[in-house]
Amino acid sequence: IDDNHLCFTIGDVSGKGVPAALFMAVTKTLIKAKINIGITPDEILSRANNELSVDNDSCMFVTIFCGILNVKTGEVFYTNGGHNPPLVIRQGREVIFLKGSGGIAIGVMENMTFETERLVLQPGDSLFMYTDGVTEAVNKKEELFSEERLIKEVTALQGKSIQGLVEGVMQKLETFSQGMSQADDITMMILEKRADE
Repeated sequence: IDDNHLCFTIGDVSGKGVPAALFMAVTKTLIKAKINIGITPDEILSRANNELSVDNDSCMFVTIFCGILNVKTGEVFYTNGGHNPPLVIRQGREVIFLKGSGGIAIGVMENMTFETERLVLQPGDSLFMYTDGVTEAVNKKEELFSEERLIKEVTALQGKSIQGLVEGVMQKLETFSQGMSQADDITMMILEKRADE
C-alpha cells in the first residue's frame, strides 16, 4: 500500500474449472482495485463483496482472509470472510488459532457486514494461513487431516524457517494421505515479522 503497510490475502473459490478460475481472477482484480491508504480490511471485503454479488447467477463465492500489516510496528488489522482460521505462531509459546476468524464468504449476498480485528506480531512471530485442502486432506481410513492435526504438526515444526515449516507440513500431508488422490487445492502462506523491519 505504501512503504510501511503491506496488504495480504489468501482465498479459496467455490467450484472447479474455468468458471471458478475466472471468478477468482475477478475477485483478485476487485480487491487490488479497492486497496488504498487508510482503507480497512472490512471495507475492502465489503466493497468487493457488493460487486461480486451483483448478477451472481452461478452462486459462486470466495472464502478470503485479508490483512494489512504495519511492517514497522507489527500491527495487523484483519478481516475473515469465511476462510479457515490462521494459526498464530509466537516464539516459545503455544500455537493457537487466530481469534475472531469467522465471517461470511464474499459473493454470497450484497450489503454484508464484515468486522476488522487487530493483532500485534512481535519480531519472530508468524501467521500461518492455509486453504481447506490442508485440513480436509483424507487418508485411506477416510479420516481428515483436521485442524487438530495441523496445530500439532505446526507446533512440532516451530522454530523452522518459513520454507522449512511449509515443506514440513507438506511432507506430513503427503505421508498422511499416502495412496489417496488430492481432492482439493493445497495452499499455505506464512507471514513473519522480522526484527530488522
